[in-house]
Amino acid sequence: MALSRSSHGRLQGWAIRAIAAFLVVYLLGTFGVPTLIPYLAVVLAVIADAFRSALQARAERIRWRSTTDRGETIH
Repeated sequence: MALSRSSHGRLQGWAIRAIAAFLVVYLLGTFGVPTLIPYLAVVLAVIADAFRSALQARAERIRWRSTTDRGETIH
């Protein structure tokens, strides 16, 4: 429910990528592949993706503010 309310689908995209990555590791485990290294790689990738998404969202907010706030006063 929270994912359906996220702005610009940014949280939805991040959550889908994270779930897909963990699903791949789970499927590897069901086929008998040791999953410690892939699991650690996925955790690091999800953290890096979250950080990148947060920085991108922040940059877009700053860009939006700079284009809308011109300090003009209408009398």
